[in-house]
Amino acid sequence: MRRICARFVQVISMGAHGKIKLKAQTFLMPRRDKVYASVYIHLKGYARARVSHLDIEKVGLGKVIHRRRGNFLQVKGIKQGIEVTMRESREIEIDAKKSKVSSIVVLDPLLNEVLEENKSTRAWVGRKYDGIYIGFRKEE
Repeated sequence: MRRICARFVQVISMGAHGKIKLKAQTFLMPRRDKVYASVYIHLKGYARARVSHLDIEKVGLGKVIHRRRGNFLQVKGIKQGIEVTMRESREIEIDAKKSKVSSIVVLDPLLNEVLEENKSTRAWVGRKYDGIYIGFRKEE
């Protein structure tokens, strides 16, 4: 996230307040169901963020994580984005459509600056009322 943080110093000075929206596409695997989610980078120190993290906001998406829990999950860099692999598949309902979820793919080329293609790490993935967040380690 440090590399991304440095890129957005100018954006913050223009009034974005540390929450940067990405034009990302989100898919639920294995069926590749498209989810129209809002994806943001939150920078540490702005808008109450204690750590720099990635938000994927869509009502219902948070149910891939058990309530009041988070998990260290594998996050892998893929072509044009990242893939977050769940510990166990879960069935969730988004926009009145049920989907079985084994992983979540988020596509935006900027995410490969956080995690290069074919590299992987473990990151904290937590549940929030309108989606999930991914807290990367300082190295990323």
